[in-house]
Amino acid sequence: MGAILRAQNESGQTWDDPSEDLLFMLIEDVERGDEAFLIVEDLADSTGQTYVQSIRMSDGTFDVERREGTPDRHYATNVADMRVAHAVVTSWAFDAAPKVESLVWSQLRFGDQ
Repeated sequence: MGAILRAQNESGQTWDDPSEDLLFMLIEDVERGDEAFLIVEDLADSTGQTYVQSIRMSDGTFDVERREGTPDRHYATNVADMRVAHAVVTSWAFDAAPKVESLVWSQLRFGDQ
């Protein structure tokens, strides 16, 4: 059976079926500025449009986006730090939906990005 998830960083390195610990280390790379972003893609979607991604903002917060296949199912939130970003990314990757309490998700529309 093939991989279910694929993580990718700015450098183009990829990891199939990353563990929660590996995702933490990859987000630490973003926190340190070694990488600009982390994307975790659901490989079951052959279009490549089901994913979660995270980027560190200049104020130290993290923007996290999730997309569930189609442009009308693309959402973003801003979280306080890398630990919360990791919680959101791993929740999406392993639970199929972010379950971090008190997050406010905004729908992204074409051209918002």
